[in-house]
Amino acid sequence: MSIRDFASHLGVAERTVSKWEAGGAGVTPRPEMQSALDTTLGKAPAEARDRFTAALRAETPFPTDTPDVPVSDATQLGDLVAVFSSRSEFSARISPDHLLGGAKTVRAVGLSLNLLAQGFADSQWRDLLESGGRARCLFLDPAGSAVQAREAEEGFSPGQLSGLTKLNIETLMRVRERLPEGLRDRLELAVYDDTLRFNVVLADDLCVAQPYLPVSRGVDSPTFVVRRQEDRACLYPIFEQFFEAQWQRGRRL
Repeated sequence: MSIRDFASHLGVAERTVSKWEAGGAGVTPRPEMQSALDTTLGKAPAEARDRFTAALRAETPFPTDTPDVPVSDATQLGDLVAVFSSRSEFSARISPDHLLGGAKTVRAVGLSLNLLAQGFADSQWRDLLESGGRARCLFLDPAGSAVQAREAEEGFSPGQLSGLTKLNIETLMRVRERLPEGLRDRLELAVYDDTLRFNVVLADDLCVAQPYLPVSRGVDSPTFVVRRQEDRACLYPIFEQFFEAQWQRGRRL
């Protein structure tokens, strides 16, 4: 589409799309704009989504090896393969499809889990689950006290984060309800009401972990990418243990 046509398709001003195009990977759309873009991509034909994913991978291949460092320093990196200064930078480099596509086991704990609920389309979830994948998604309880404390800490209006979390939960519940009855148990959802410490997504051998820092908003916190190593135990099992402990304390939906 032309800039004019795409702006009309999204229902935004032409200058907005022009700014995105000019800024490239350095642009971080506002949440409502990002949601519109995610929805548009999710509804696009499979061929268009494949072209989008292929173009993204060609521009920013996912790191498979640790950076070049002296051998004596290798153990200091352990299983850490990438560090991003913020979630926005991570999202600009790594697409949800790149992280989750083809995964056999997805486990996630966080606040609203936007990457799973908004970044991964309903059809992609269905493909993952129908191909034998399983997922456990643990949200911060939108009706609990911990989400209210986080809203105050990040400077959000009361109900803003809890409303987004509730919407994301309903999105994945809709995905589950539309699955054949025999597949619904492959998508497990739960909530917890504790102090928010990490957003962790474990997709097979990859882990994306982000601490929730005081005052800083979630999108501004650093993001770490870890790849499980069979020959040594480093960060991956720590974040895996964190997820499992929170999951056991969660309330199933």
